[in-house]
Amino acid sequence: MKRILAITLCAALAACQLQSRYPRGIEHVVVIGIDGLSSTGLHASATPFLDSLLRRGAYSYTARCILPSVSTPNWNAMLCGAGPEATGAIDNSWHANDFDFPYPVMSRDRSFPNIFRILREQRPEAELGAIYQWGGFADMLERSLLNESKSCASQLEAAQQAAEYITAKKPTFLFVQLDDVDHAGHESGHLSPDYLHAVGEVDGHVRLIVDAIHSAGIADNTLIIVVGDHGGVFHGHGGIAYDELNTPIIFAGKGVKQGYAIQQTIYKYDLAADVAFALRLKAPQAWTGRPTKPAYAGFDEPDNLWQEVDVLPSPRFASQTFQPPYGGTFVDSATVAILPPEGVQGVVRYTTDGSTPTTESPAYAAPFTVDTTTVVCAKLFSDNGESVKVKAVYEITNSNGGKR
Repeated sequence: MKRILAITLCAALAACQLQSRYPRGIEHVVVIGIDGLSSTGLHASATPFLDSLLRRGAYSYTARCILPSVSTPNWNAMLCGAGPEATGAIDNSWHANDFDFPYPVMSRDRSFPNIFRILREQRPEAELGAIYQWGGFADMLERSLLNESKSCASQLEAAQQAAEYITAKKPTFLFVQLDDVDHAGHESGHLSPDYLHAVGEVDGHVRLIVDAIHSAGIADNTLIIVVGDHGGVFHGHGGIAYDELNTPIIFAGKGVKQGYAIQQTIYKYDLAADVAFALRLKAPQAWTGRPTKPAYAGFDEPDNLWQEVDVLPSPRFASQTFQPPYGGTFVDSATVAILPPEGVQGVVRYTTDGSTPTTESPAYAAPFTVDTTTVVCAKLFSDNGESVKVKAVYEITNSNGGKR
């Protein structure tokens, strides 16, 4: 009898220890990926529903992209828990099961193990789905692993299909990819009125998906993650500007802290580890990603955070065209207007001789006029950090076209 009691106690202790290693009670995870959503774009847009998720959840505005800052490497990193050095996804031409790259490890069907593979092997009966608007997302999926894989012609259709699937099937894991924000950035310019309108529209589509989680009766044990794949500048992305590399990520739902700003550094490949962690799965050793544990109640920030100096978002120069480069050619004179970044406090300082601004440079207070060719550089400074430099060349000519 004593031996049976001891075994029972040991089993109970082991179960408690396992519970303490993971968030409790999460049985469903829904990831809503918004293509082209930068942190600056979210700050600058009217997004009442996403704002409510922020207030009720845990979040970061500095979830860092994989390089290059384009779609396939970043979506694939989210699925695979590792970057291009492990998966070979170095650009948008990559697709799953293309065994031209020597993976460090490989599944039976000649691919790097992604989160769908891990779920299917550890929970064979799990309901798994992917619903997406961008056709390239399909190239990253091993569809044999999924119960549902659906390409949609519009963002509204993708949100509606996701809502119907959630209501009907109550999936263990669903990845939804929405694309209109990126379209607006390419067509009209990042942070243009059309781009900000597109962010406002996707806010409503996120609400539609989350409402379905409540209608399905699974809200009390569902984790919701909203994340962008990359941001953008001007009409594109793929470079190393702050607004290309930094996107928001929001954790909401079961077990998540309320209104909590996450301090841990987050990379795109951490998302697969987040899903595995929430669903109590064993992640492959080959994954680079690590779960964002501080998002959850009962888990602290790492004790080895590096917090010496903050890297701030850069200011930008006012432009009606949203075309690179900043500045341009003007007759007789030009007005220089510098816009501070959204959502961050600090002082914009500038120079007019092409040099890098310092804390001793003039503080920008209002638009000013230049009447000779001038190279203006600007940076944001705060008590805790600074941004990288941005530059604009204002080439001034006279009425005959001669330079001044």
